[in-house]
Amino acid sequence: MISAGRMNERVSLLAPTEMRSPMGEATLSWTTDATVWASVDGLSSRDILQAQQADVVASHRIRIRHKASVTYQYRVLWRGRTMEVASITDRDDRTAMELLVREVL
Repeated sequence: MISAGRMNERVSLLAPTEMRSPMGEATLSWTTDATVWASVDGLSSRDILQAQQADVVASHRIRIRHKASVTYQYRVLWRGRTMEVASITDRDDRTAMELLVREVL
C-alpha cells in the first residue's frame, strides 16, 4: 500500500490520440487522460542494470493508484518532462501501479 505522504508529485497521464487531416494523413497527438498524485523516484544504477536485463530502458519509477486505462502507449508528463512508459507492474493487490519510464527528448 502506498502511503498518501509518499505520493507528493502531480503527474499527467497522456493518452495517444490519432488525428486525421483533411487529406487523410494520420498524425499522433497526446491528450490528458488524468492528472494524479504519484511517487516519482530516479532509478539507481543497480535498478537500471536490472531493468536492462529484462530489456527495459528506464530512468525513473513512478507509482500511482491503479488506473486500468494506462497502457504502454501512454506518456507521463512530470515537472515539464515527458516520459514514455517502458514497463507497467501491478502492485499491492492491484491497488497501485509501478511504471518504469524513460524521458523522451
